Amino acid sequence: MFWKSATFSRGFLPSHSQPLLALFVIAWTWGIGLKPVMASGVAIDSSSTTSHPATSDPDSSALQLRSVPRSVRDTITVLPPVQVPARRTATTTRETATSVRVERAAATRFLPNTVGDALATVPGVDLVKTGPWSTRLSLRGLYGDRVLFLVDGVRMNSLRGHGTQLSLVSLDRVSAVEVMPGAASAQFGTNALAGVVNVITHRSLFSDIPQSSVVLGARGSEPGGSYAESARLRFLSRNFGFEMLGGVGQLDHLRTPAGIVPNSGNREDNYALRGGARFGVASLDVEHSHHAARDVGLPGFTGGAVIAGSYPLQGRDAQRVELTVKGNGALPDLRVLGVHQQLRNHFAETSVESTFVRGRFISTRTRDARDRVTTRATSVEPSLFFGGPLAVRAFGEYRHETASGPLLQDFVTRDRDGNVTASGTSVTQSVAPAKRDGFGAGVSATRTEYGVRLESSVRYDELASRAEANDTKQIPAIGVTDRRWTADFGAARAIGAVEPYAHISTGFRAPNLDERFFDGNVHGGLRLFGNPDLESEHGRSYEFGVRATDGAYPWLRTARISAYRSDVRDLVSFRYIGQLYLVPRFQYFNVRDARIEGVEATVQLRSAGWELGMNASLPRSEDRATGKPLDDAGATRASIEVQAPARRLLPNGGVGVRARWVDAVTKVSESLRTPAFWTTSVQADCVIGGVRAVLAVNNLWNNAYREPMSFIAEPGRTYAFSLYRDFSMSLPFTKE
Repeated sequence: MFWKSATFSRGFLPSHSQPLLALFVIAWTWGIGLKPVMASGVAIDSSSTTSHPATSDPDSSALQLRSVPRSVRDTITVLPPVQVPARRTATTTRETATSVRVERAAATRFLPNTVGDALATVPGVDLVKTGPWSTRLSLRGLYGDRVLFLVDGVRMNSLRGHGTQLSLVSLDRVSAVEVMPGAASAQFGTNALAGVVNVITHRSLFSDIPQSSVVLGARGSEPGGSYAESARLRFLSRNFGFEMLGGVGQLDHLRTPAGIVPNSGNREDNYALRGGARFGVASLDVEHSHHAARDVGLPGFTGGAVIAGSYPLQGRDAQRVELTVKGNGALPDLRVLGVHQQLRNHFAETSVESTFVRGRFISTRTRDARDRVTTRATSVEPSLFFGGPLAVRAFGEYRHETASGPLLQDFVTRDRDGNVTASGTSVTQSVAPAKRDGFGAGVSATRTEYGVRLESSVRYDELASRAEANDTKQIPAIGVTDRRWTADFGAARAIGAVEPYAHISTGFRAPNLDERFFDGNVHGGLRLFGNPDLESEHGRSYEFGVRATDGAYPWLRTARISAYRSDVRDLVSFRYIGQLYLVPRFQYFNVRDARIEGVEATVQLRSAGWELGMNASLPRSEDRATGKPLDDAGATRASIEVQAPARRLLPNGGVGVRARWVDAVTKVSESLRTPAFWTTSVQADCVIGGVRAVLAVNNLWNNAYREPMSFIAEPGRTYAFSLYRDFSMSLPFTKE
């Protein structure tokens, strides 16, 4: 039987996945007698990236289905044409600067574990990892809180800083990812200095034909004992819709070519409830979502005095309400987005310091630190859109954020014979209770005249931050206000089969609370201080590029080559300020002038069911005051991917191969140097009985390597397998 041949052998699939696989057997058997139709609003696109905005033609999904090979579709059932709203985007269409959209079909190729891993081949994107789960992004050499991370347009960056964990959004929920590199503060405010990444999980809840669907998914990989299981229930109708979804996942350990990495596993769970209703020209969308990752090991924080570092909890709970009113005639479209979310960041670290006197070992001091930070944010974002030859969007934002939480520490001192000579406990705070109130307002305009598209935006932001006096009294109560105007301008003009475009923009990032007010030990052996006198990071981004126009050639899906430069002033870093009682001390400061520049290229070809994609990026950076390269600009890289139909070998199947090359990083600090490497992935997929099965082998040649900006080695050869089943049914008996 097919199912018997498709199941994992004992030891390959974690035992936790067996209940859902049993459910798969029942659902698959039940589904044979159904005539499924694909749920409306599901965009099918097998391209890895596209640098043009998605079409808003309601019938375009049916046209795309006919042109996409069945073997590479994300869902395996087919829709009749259904009128649905256009895709939700983070902002108004941006066509005079690079904008890359990665559809779900491309994001899930080769079965990555996280959203960050799914973006590894996007030009300009680098991964910053301290563990398999713990992933942040760098865009064109700028990382952390300089990259604004959105989920369905909701800001995820917190006022505590360090950048948002991409893994706080499960890949099973992702519909598409929009990557917009380059300063974008004129539309998004603070944190958009490097660009914006918007993860889209929402799909339309409305359909002219009432429908319901149940989607089941399961994925496992070895070695490492990774698994993920998910389920989604949806009901769609003309004026009402809802969905419920959830999932669980786990990684036992990270296995590299050198062996198992200690302290590298994790567990996570997520769920969401969402409903939508239409009232004439108005619609209301309400959602509650939850995601929690537990016992997240951080091998990248292990070394030197540190024995182990982990996140006992990384969690997000969010309530989201969106009201939209369609304008008529002289009345503009109205959109109001209200969000309340709570982010919980629990960090634990164990370190051991040895004391020597005249070269003779005397004692050890063990420190167990548990930082429990809770950040809450409430925001309201109204916007008005005026259509016509001159399309104008007026927008605003008010945001209130608070952060607090204790730092619990246990100290034990032992002599050279292992006897406890002293012990103690302290309750302090790494950052005293703090808050930030932010206000922003702006306007953007778009006009096309004589074939030339012009885009411009201007925005004003004001952020008031305040921290109470901390327990050590070394940093008193302090209030700081950041004010900044930002603007951008771009132009594009199609000339035959090509379209040159140019864009200039300004961006900024207000220093976060840690950078301004932190006062505590870091990684066992050093002490770090905030600097309330820090200036906001700010700078300009320039980009010029040429891309292929839509429909230039039937076999050319997209092509682009672009050059960019970012001049950033007052970049926040930290420096050594001396020792006190033999403890090294560091403090944040501003790097006055940094330059990051580079070239990116991408091309996507498709013909007769075959696909070929190639991407490349060549970054460069320097501290203009010293002429030395910056440590964190990334590396030159290139990738090539081939997808081919294989229906003669696999039922409705296909195969794919991806090869990626990353150059060596040498002109940086010794601890950050990495050798060049190749990595290859292969995939085969098929559809039997309505179930889509995918087998992928990543790091085929079992190479030992590390991403240039990450702190951990990548997995060795890994075998991953997934099953996916979509039961979608029209409900003609339902009356509106």
